[in-house]
Amino acid sequence: MEEKYIESLEKIGLTKPEAKVYLALIELKESRTGVLCEKSRIPSSNIYAILDSLIKKGFVTYRIQNNIKIFMPSNPEIIKELFKEKQEKIMEEGKEIENLIESLKVIKGVEETFSKYKYYEGISGIRAMWIGLMDELNQLPKNETILMYTGVKKAYQTMLGLYEEFHKIRVKSGIKYKIIYPLEETEVAKRRKKQLAEIRFLKLENEAEWGVIGNKYFVQYITQKVPRGFLIEDEVFANTFRQVFEQVWNQAKKDKSKI
Repeated sequence: MEEKYIESLEKIGLTKPEAKVYLALIELKESRTGVLCEKSRIPSSNIYAILDSLIKKGFVTYRIQNNIKIFMPSNPEIIKELFKEKQEKIMEEGKEIENLIESLKVIKGVEETFSKYKYYEGISGIRAMWIGLMDELNQLPKNETILMYTGVKKAYQTMLGLYEEFHKIRVKSGIKYKIIYPLEETEVAKRRKKQLAEIRFLKLENEAEWGVIGNKYFVQYITQKVPRGFLIEDEVFANTFRQVFEQVWNQAKKDKSKI
């Protein structure tokens, strides 16, 4: 494990033990705590506290298999998001951070195993989920349509900056978009109409949002003290909620004044 990676991760806010655990997960792809302790040389008495902290910072997610937590690293692009928040203070370190991201992407590890779902916690975790979805946009077929069922305005307002990046990539890739907004939304809806998107309106009171992207179904909320999200890669789930969306879509109105 190269010391320069640890030092760079410390500069963007990780502790040295957190950096060791994250780098170990990058190499392992996914792991139980026992193997992770051996790989990172972190005592088992400390590993759960470190993993909990990394989950809150958006660097780690997990799934449960046979009642055992299997931990996985988030896409290294999450580092870029944290860096943006400190960009004014650490502009001189930008090149070093970009080099770190690219280096972590090519670290050779064991073959990645297939994971059906991932759980994300904290606003950084939700951001990590969307960064991963952005990376997959160019893999979607051109005739694909992304579906999004929003909630009340506070359910997405703090994420709009990241969503704008998502839509820039989506439009560039030629991917269409259907979205249902609450009645009070005007400004963002007008902007989306210019971005290969169809817009409809409903009287929404829910705080959780959900949607379908390819063969993935996701659900999230950011309005509570601890934001949470799930990303499920499963055609049955995706197709089921695609049907649910179309049923709601047919009830929604193009002109919110008619509701």
